[in-house]
Amino acid sequence: MSDNERHNQVSINRRAALLGSLGAGVFGVLSSRLYYLQILKAEDYRALSDDNRFNFNITIPSRGRILDRYGNELAINSQNFSLVLIPERVKDIEATLLKLKKILSLSTSNITRIKKNISKHASFVPVLIKENLDWGTFSKLNFKTPDFPGVIPQVGLGRSYPNDGLFSHTIGYVGSPSPIDLEDDKDPLLKQPSFKIGKTGIESSADKLLRGSSGKLKVEVNASGRTVREFPNSNDAPINGQDIWLTLDSELQKKAAELFGNDSGGIVVMDVLTGEIRTMLSMPTFNGNLFVSGITQKQMDELNNDERRPQYNKVLAGGYPPASTFKMVVMLAALEGGFMNPKDKITCRQKVNLGNRTFHCWKRGGHGPVNMREALKNSCDVYFYELSQKVGIENIASMGRRLGFGEKFNIGLNGLKSGIMPDPKWKKLKLGNSWKVGDTLNASIGQGFVLSTPLQMAVMVARLANGKDSLTPNLIIGQNLLKFKSLDIDSSHIAFVQKSMLAVCEEPGGTAYKKYGLDLGQLQIAGKTGTGQVRGISEKERRSKLRRDEDLPWKLRDHNVFVGYAPFKKPRFAVSCLVEHGGTGSKRAIEISRNILKTALIRDGIPEGKKIKSAVATDV
Repeated sequence: MSDNERHNQVSINRRAALLGSLGAGVFGVLSSRLYYLQILKAEDYRALSDDNRFNFNITIPSRGRILDRYGNELAINSQNFSLVLIPERVKDIEATLLKLKKILSLSTSNITRIKKNISKHASFVPVLIKENLDWGTFSKLNFKTPDFPGVIPQVGLGRSYPNDGLFSHTIGYVGSPSPIDLEDDKDPLLKQPSFKIGKTGIESSADKLLRGSSGKLKVEVNASGRTVREFPNSNDAPINGQDIWLTLDSELQKKAAELFGNDSGGIVVMDVLTGEIRTMLSMPTFNGNLFVSGITQKQMDELNNDERRPQYNKVLAGGYPPASTFKMVVMLAALEGGFMNPKDKITCRQKVNLGNRTFHCWKRGGHGPVNMREALKNSCDVYFYELSQKVGIENIASMGRRLGFGEKFNIGLNGLKSGIMPDPKWKKLKLGNSWKVGDTLNASIGQGFVLSTPLQMAVMVARLANGKDSLTPNLIIGQNLLKFKSLDIDSSHIAFVQKSMLAVCEEPGGTAYKKYGLDLGQLQIAGKTGTGQVRGISEKERRSKLRRDEDLPWKLRDHNVFVGYAPFKKPRFAVSCLVEHGGTGSKRAIEISRNILKTALIRDGIPEGKKIKSAVATDV
């Protein structure tokens, strides 16, 4: 081996030895570190690893929508940004809430509510801090999550009502479950921090259908509670809630609200062939969105202090005298029982004396001799005072019930009132007194103990317009599809009442007469007016002639009532309209009813023949 080769070999050996020494050193260091990590610090790192754990989160279904008959959305889901807190993952709840109070402008009552919810639930149950956050605040909180372990920003679905209250009495609204709700309903969905259930209206009565069923999602979360991985499984997905289709026509409802303006009351439009409710409006309305997003005390006070009672559903729960619209009931009871020949006349001299009581007709000087048809056309009270004594209250009450008075209808909503269809048994049971003849006279003109809802009055006139079927109202498409019972009233008697109602609206002198009627060519309207008395008229007021309804405080004025249907030939829609404290006569109720019937007929293609198609197959 040459000197050169020998020198190179020595160099290689030296480098190898050096590298070997370095490798041994590095290995020694690594071994020491591994020993430190795996043996000496094993418990610490095992604890950290345990913090990165797997959970099963409840997944919330999408709430079903509420739609009108044409598919227009009345209740929908919209994006909702919220913030929740998981108590067991928060080291110092007081300090955390104090920091969040500044960022979210939480009030003292908000903090109290949060603490109360924390105390009454298990520590692993998420507690809602605030919802309906704007995007800016939500983004800021997402950025700051490392500063708030256990506080989690969430994106979910909130409920909203696009029509700003136009359907609030019918649709209702959603809200957080109450302690009673949580006790009665063990569905785990109710314990989710931002989950809402139906509180009123369809939202409440159809809540289980709209709600759907929860699912579950396996997730991996880190030590601060943030989800780092999700493991979705289609078998565990939530089942979304069902859509509910209503028979209502949202455009017709809007028209009704426009016609009512600032007046208080209610209106119902019914299909006289199917019983479907096309419009059901209580006025004034209120905005259900306020109750979803969190109504302020000031807003609540405004609603409660409004003498027109915006939250009260006048159509379903209001008890009003049907007034002279009840005279058709007395007519039919008389005709069916053969108590009076409709051609025979009774002379109206403005009043009837009964013992020491006097019952007056609305027309000064009286109507003179009138037959049954003329009595309805002119709304002669004296005629019906005399007629009712021949017929008797039992027969009148029986006919009233056949036409829908005193009946509580199943339309898929809670809170319906049955009104009062009085008779001697009712008075004895409720008041402990015997029935008097004067009670019958009052009942004959829809006053006294007789009380009804606008829905019941709509059913009455729809049954009269149909003439054959004992129609029941229907609000939810696909429900209450039972075959109607027979009205079982002589068709000639029905026809006589119908023609008398036509005279009210289409003949000069009729209390609802207007020269151009519906203003739809040859189509005619039949109906009946009514003035529901709120207070009695004293003899002094009658003699002085100074009592004018419009001069009285609003709450002491009489109610306007009108019921009717159109067209007279081949009837299609019935309407009942009540204007609270609208004053003597039925001018406002007639005006609203005439216009809403005209709109309903046009939307149904009468007389143009271009019907607006419903989005549902069950439309008739």
